Amino acid sequence: MDIKAKLQRFGKRTITLEELSSVTNTVSSDVRNLYTRIQEVCELGYIEPVKNSGKNGNISYPLYKKYRILVKEEADNETIDEIRKLHPLLLRSGYLSANPLEFQKNRAVIECLSAYLFGDKDVTFISRKERSFEIFGHEKTLDDSIVKTLLRKLQITESELGFYDTPEYCFHDYIPVRKDHMALLICENKDIWFNIRRRMFEDGVRSLFGVAIDGVVYGEGNKVSDRTGALEEYVKFMGDPDVKFLYWGDIDREGFDIFRRTKDANDRLDISLFVPGYRKMIERARDTELEDSPSSKKQGMCFDDLINEFSDDERNFLTDIFDNNKLIPQEIISYKYLKEGC
Repeated sequence: MDIKAKLQRFGKRTITLEELSSVTNTVSSDVRNLYTRIQEVCELGYIEPVKNSGKNGNISYPLYKKYRILVKEEADNETIDEIRKLHPLLLRSGYLSANPLEFQKNRAVIECLSAYLFGDKDVTFISRKERSFEIFGHEKTLDDSIVKTLLRKLQITESELGFYDTPEYCFHDYIPVRKDHMALLICENKDIWFNIRRRMFEDGVRSLFGVAIDGVVYGEGNKVSDRTGALEEYVKFMGDPDVKFLYWGDIDREGFDIFRRTKDANDRLDISLFVPGYRKMIERARDTELEDSPSSKKQGMCFDDLINEFSDDERNFLTDIFDNNKLIPQEIISYKYLKEGC
């Protein structure tokens, strides 16, 4: 294999002096011969020195410690044809056409983006995590630095994918009218809290999936399960009204453990699972390949005592999720679904 082919298939954009010695079949200790060979490769335009990498310290045969590979591996005709079939927005920047190997490296992400752009005609804006789950089946893909960089290179904007970043909440809750007796929905995650708040504020919604609610509270993950009884203190702050809390979070070990710890830390309060919300999540996840949950440390936890209100089929489904450490994120219930479904 010639030097050009080796560099094309090297797999990195830069190559060290030691690696060049191996690629050029030159003994690294034979500095004179290595110098000559590297100069030839530079003159061919295959590499160029990375000047801020420093030199080898040899006055007679000065070489840089790192070089930038300029030649690119050529893609086969099949890859070129696949790129041409992508959605026009993904071809607009010319990046994939000029760098077909980037398509091969990021094929799964790019094909999901193309399928979404071809198929979705709805202009409803939803949160970043909700759109991420809709496009990729994972709520954090659009947060990945590699995916963000790829989108910049493709010149794909947030507007074109129809999502927004949920702002940091200004208020811990949204309760349009304070009453002596209230039903408040606690949401584990910010996006769903923001969306329900939006429906209540903009559309005057006062029920969710057939259940009346007087307000929505952002649980902020583990904060709501604080051992100091943060939720009880919150009720006292409101003047100690009679409140029935409905808890709604992710379906995984961590989400149900947060609910259990919340009940334990606030044992004088009436707190129960928001079963209709979880049922909707289960319905939407039936034909979805579920991602792994990050809560692997909670292996062996049993939640049978928390799922009595679900049907036999639903309990089996939930138990399977817990046993296999899977996750259904709340982001599966997007703003668009909330607007259309309740």
